[in-house]
Amino acid sequence: MKARLTCLCRGLGKAYFGFAINSQVDISGISAEVRTDLGNQLPVGIYRLNSKDMLILAVPLLGSGGVHISIMLRLDSGMVKSLYSGKLNWIAIKWLSRYCYKIKRKLAFALRDIDQQVYSHQIHVKPELALESPAGDLIIKGVVCGPYSCRNSDIFLLDESGSRSDSGNLSVGRCSDVVTFSQRRSEISFTLRIPMDGNTYTLVADGNCSNEQPGFLCFDAASVQYYLSTLSPLFYKASSAGAYASSHSKRIDYLSMLDFSECKLISGPLFSIVVPLYKTPVSFLNDMVHSVINQAYSNWELILINSTPECVELAAALDKLTDKRVKVVTLESNKGISGNTNFGIAKAKGDYVVFFDHDDTLDPFALYRYAERIQDCPDTDALYCDEDFLNETGEYVAPHFKSDFNLDLLRVHNYITHLLCVRASFAKELMLRKEFDGAQDYDFLLRLVERTQNIYHVPEVLYHWRISDTSTAKSAGNKNYADDAGRRALQEHLDRCGLNGTAELTDSACFYHIAYALNEEPLVSIVIPNKDSVEVLRRCIDSIEEKTDYRNFEILVIENNSTEDATFEYYRTVPEQYENVRIATWDGPFNYSAINNYGVGLTSGKYLLFLNNDTEVIESCWLSSMLSFCQREDVGAVGAKLLYPDDTVQHAGVMMICCKNEGEMGGPIHVFNNLDRDDPGYMRRAVISQDLSAVTAACMMTKRSVFEELNGFNEDFEVAFNDVDFCLRVRSLDKLVVFDADALLYHYESFSRGYETGEKKIRFMREQGKLRTAWAEYYVNGDPYHGPMSTM
Repeated sequence: MKARLTCLCRGLGKAYFGFAINSQVDISGISAEVRTDLGNQLPVGIYRLNSKDMLILAVPLLGSGGVHISIMLRLDSGMVKSLYSGKLNWIAIKWLSRYCYKIKRKLAFALRDIDQQVYSHQIHVKPELALESPAGDLIIKGVVCGPYSCRNSDIFLLDESGSRSDSGNLSVGRCSDVVTFSQRRSEISFTLRIPMDGNTYTLVADGNCSNEQPGFLCFDAASVQYYLSTLSPLFYKASSAGAYASSHSKRIDYLSMLDFSECKLISGPLFSIVVPLYKTPVSFLNDMVHSVINQAYSNWELILINSTPECVELAAALDKLTDKRVKVVTLESNKGISGNTNFGIAKAKGDYVVFFDHDDTLDPFALYRYAERIQDCPDTDALYCDEDFLNETGEYVAPHFKSDFNLDLLRVHNYITHLLCVRASFAKELMLRKEFDGAQDYDFLLRLVERTQNIYHVPEVLYHWRISDTSTAKSAGNKNYADDAGRRALQEHLDRCGLNGTAELTDSACFYHIAYALNEEPLVSIVIPNKDSVEVLRRCIDSIEEKTDYRNFEILVIENNSTEDATFEYYRTVPEQYENVRIATWDGPFNYSAINNYGVGLTSGKYLLFLNNDTEVIESCWLSSMLSFCQREDVGAVGAKLLYPDDTVQHAGVMMICCKNEGEMGGPIHVFNNLDRDDPGYMRRAVISQDLSAVTAACMMTKRSVFEELNGFNEDFEVAFNDVDFCLRVRSLDKLVVFDADALLYHYESFSRGYETGEKKIRFMREQGKLRTAWAEYYVNGDPYHGPMSTM
């Protein structure tokens, strides 16, 4: 009796070998050994295909030249009989796999999926997240799920020779018990970082149990791309090339079926669209003008300022324009971008001035959407919309889905850009300033927000920014003078606002950083609830005391229902070690809100910082940085950037997801969760400070005056959502909630926490319902700081 190789296939870095065997053979008596050419033993899964006389071996598909396969059967007598011994190289495996997929397609798929159909005695290595770090590493997060008897699995990495590899960085989390399909199982979280160097790697989980199958996850070039495309945690997936091309194509089809005649009947403001022309290519001019003429809203004037009359082709094209709403102003010479634009502003007769670049185009509904808003809200002083890029091949790419008005985001980057529309009285008062050419629009906006913040965001892509050799979209990164002009404009803005800060350049063009100085050094009271977990609390307090550069703080630990002797011994000694540490006791049941409210009453700081005991300070400036934001009169709460111990993002702010229907949960999620710590995220929003709807109270600062005005945390939220509710109430006071990207701490919360069950699940759902009732507008309208496309 022998086993005969009859088929094989490949899938996600694995090879599946199918052997014909006698159906009477008991598979439990079969063992297999697979080795590389170098003699390294590989993990192997052994399966029987249902209703088939077929044995299947699953093996990592490494780049080591080939494999040596031995299959043995242990007989009832105790003797071992060889069923198969042979060698296959990878070229043969590749072509046999292609043959199997083509000729025996159904069988090939059955082989490829066999290891996903076995559960009871199988260790599964399940990837849950995949992303590429800025350094070029592949980051994989997932869980090793196996039989309870294998809870101490050996988890390790193999290189493509089959040897244990030290090229990657493997972090293994805590082991937790789960019950699945009525079976007791164990789950161990992991984070793996491996170089994307073209080599093949395999993550192996070996339970070292004789009756259990090992699990493994392979990373060859094809599987890496598959995981990146399907397991990306990135927000704004709608901005990816494929997704956006599809959605834009649907919009074009939609527009082609519309009759704009009814839209043109809407009365409203007169828009004066100002376009400075400088050596404008005629094709770009025609596209730009036609995009205005074809607007669904018709009450506009287009003012074209030609600063290059020597361009004969351009002058001839302008002479051919016949629409009476188009007005051409020819200058004797070029006055620069600010000077040329100011001529147009001065000529404008409209209620609003619209700033439009000479080589860009508008969506047909741009002015219509703006007119709608102004008609509904006549106090609107400025508007802007989402935008994308029009590349050289005529494709619409890289959409920028923007935040609603976001003062702190604007102070580090001109995210508003296009299509800026401003009440004419403000435009004529402010004009553009020549000394800031290159960043004249940024300077204009910073001066505008000092006068009004009635600025509205239309969350639709209505502006198409052309990428060409002559456009600012393509060359902005090379204009150092523009970068410095923006920094100077920002510094003047800070000075005019009386803000004690220094505007700084960054490594990214047109993105800035503000180093705020402290106006005073008030006492900050740090409140930390705790139950046992002495070493966790010790790490937290030691990191605060040893790494914090701002020294005027006190720490109040609130003891709640601890039982371990070591905890109370630490409580006795830590005030002796650090004179600014005190211990208080909360005797009631756990209620996060009530515990912190109680603790605040025992502190005296002008500022309060709520901190989880499972955090650890990373950067020494964390406290001073948060305080520098919180000291501003317009700020009510400040949150930090928190990292998992594997150096991926645990918290970069909280956003509220809207519900598409009444049955959806919606509500708060952490933004940019699981990105690499240095990954800038969408539009660099994971690494820059900005205003948000909410931040986590795992590390949150607020003014005592604000806390008292709000009567502290709402004690109806015993465990979950108390911080979200607090922040949304801060926003209801018309104060800002700021995410401080410079305040960096570790948060040792596991990235794979599982699902709440039993009473915990009931409590969670109850508190979710309370949040939904209290803040229904966020569930209906979504988060103003992250557009409706953020999680699509």
